[in-house]
Amino acid sequence: MSIFAQHSKQIRNMKKKRKGILKKIKLYNAYYKRSGLYNFFFKSFLKLILILVSIIAVIIITNKIFIASGIDFKLVIENIISSLRAEIVLLIFLISESFLGWIPPDFFIVWAKSRPSEYPYLNVTFLATVSYFGGIIAYHIGEIIGRFPKVNNYIEKKYSKNFDMIKRWGGIVIVMAALFPLPYATISTTAGIVGYPYKQYILFGLTRYLRFYLYAIWIFWGLNNLI
Repeated sequence: MSIFAQHSKQIRNMKKKRKGILKKIKLYNAYYKRSGLYNFFFKSFLKLILILVSIIAVIIITNKIFIASGIDFKLVIENIISSLRAEIVLLIFLISESFLGWIPPDFFIVWAKSRPSEYPYLNVTFLATVSYFGGIIAYHIGEIIGRFPKVNNYIEKKYSKNFDMIKRWGGIVIVMAALFPLPYATISTTAGIVGYPYKQYILFGLTRYLRFYLYAIWIFWGLNNLI
């Protein structure tokens, strides 16, 4: 076969692969539209924006109330934070992130900012790591639950929406739960129950770090500039 013929064959193969990729993209796009993923993503993103705006609003309103009372809001926060032992706070956060996510991470990010440290983002990294491993614990709890049919059936009925999302959209739901205000712990538990591939779970779960840094940038800006 001549060099020209080999080159022509390579070009044809590349075109076939490109067509195959484009076809897959179109199929996925059609499926995600039909199954409501894009609508769900938009609502989750809107909820995220509302929460971020609400955080700033709460900071501003609370600061004004304290100023009117002649109290230093920032000093109050620092005094409360300094009275809390770091290991206790991190333990509470780990328990929360492993079981249903009872406490919003935003409170802990405020704690990370108010801790006496030259590197508050290092504290945020610790929080993100605790949250990440909390999700892994939740995943393994799900694996254990999956071995008990009665408990499994109860959880599946109670959190049927989470099971439905995982089955329809897979890893995309894990990424969205890691980034957006969705119940990360319960999504992780659901992933464990349905037997979602563990290696993929721990990979997608790393986006949890991005969520903490983005929230921290916003909250730190509010605390630094608005009080």
